[in-house]
Amino acid sequence: MQIDEVVRRCQCFEQANLAFWVDGGWGVDALLGRQTRPHGDLDLAVNFTDLAAFDRLLKQEGYARITRGNDPEWNWVLQHESGRSVDLHGFVRDAMGNGILGDPGEGSMYPAGAFEGRGAINGVAVRCIAAPFVLAFRNGFEPRDVDHHDVEALCAQFGFALPSRFQT
Repeated sequence: MQIDEVVRRCQCFEQANLAFWVDGGWGVDALLGRQTRPHGDLDLAVNFTDLAAFDRLLKQEGYARITRGNDPEWNWVLQHESGRSVDLHGFVRDAMGNGILGDPGEGSMYPAGAFEGRGAINGVAVRCIAAPFVLAFRNGFEPRDVDHHDVEALCAQFGFALPSRFQT
């Protein structure tokens, strides 16, 4: 997804008073304050109760919800006919401020501090998942080339040690 489209989507959601946190590759680039690589989609953490509002806004812009295999009820992907897509991760805040994704018993969540990230995309300020949590998430699965790129860039920018899966 091109940077101008990302900025348009973020501004549209802001104008609609919808809370969101940029996640994934664009979230990394927001933390870094610059685009460092191409991105196929825009990942957003959103309040579960706002999923339908995001769906309506995106549909007005030519996006359609797509179904992928066994997507959980809290993870919606909407794709434009041009191929760009927005990947929504709906969470529910618990009493501790964690963003619970799906069944609390499964342990999928954004820990409370994850929502404290701030960054910029093409000069536009956005909330994003905070760098330490991005690193922890990326350390939880077998890394791809883009994960190596993102993690190395974040560690260099913020002075963090490379997570264990990224050490060679």
